[in-house]
Amino acid sequence: MPAMSRNGQVLRYLLQVASGIGHTKLAKFAYLADLEARKYLGRPISEFVYVYDQHGPFDSTGFFAALEELKGSGLVTENQVPCGQYVGYEMFPTGSVVEFEFSRAESEVLRYVAETYLSKTARDLCDDVVYKTEPMQGAKVGKPLPMDKLNRDPKDKLGFSVERMLAGEASAAAGRTRPLAEVMDELRTGCK
Repeated sequence: MPAMSRNGQVLRYLLQVASGIGHTKLAKFAYLADLEARKYLGRPISEFVYVYDQHGPFDSTGFFAALEELKGSGLVTENQVPCGQYVGYEMFPTGSVVEFEFSRAESEVLRYVAETYLSKTARDLCDDVVYKTEPMQGAKVGKPLPMDKLNRDPKDKLGFSVERMLAGEASAAAGRTRPLAEVMDELRTGCK
């Protein structure tokens, strides 16, 4: 199987966590994951270029190209479902195994977004969350969103780092810890 695009990987990963969602929620999950990644990692996870279109932040060309890539490779199935006067979609990952090229931190951001917002309807997700994000404030329809202003400064050593937190968790899980009493004794000894 040919290598999957970064955007295809993002959509497939989100669908593995939030199976059965439609186009709107999938697109907004990708947007929110990129926002969170910019805040905590200093960079987006996807290569989507978000523009304020009639339904909020979206990269229609990139989104539908990635979705077609997934469907064409047999990695996603898509069913039409009636939604009043509109046709909706529900998408499911197939049983095919996918090798993702995400760091552990990127995977955690994607998982967090999908699990956090899964229970919201598409309308509530947009109205209560997406339209209130910083890049959407003052944005103009048809114009690119100012996503870069959310990038975490990589030189900020004091700010929260998902990578450092995950490395600490992995270290503790592997048994590479010291009792607090031992650390405190060492600090007291060093202070004398």
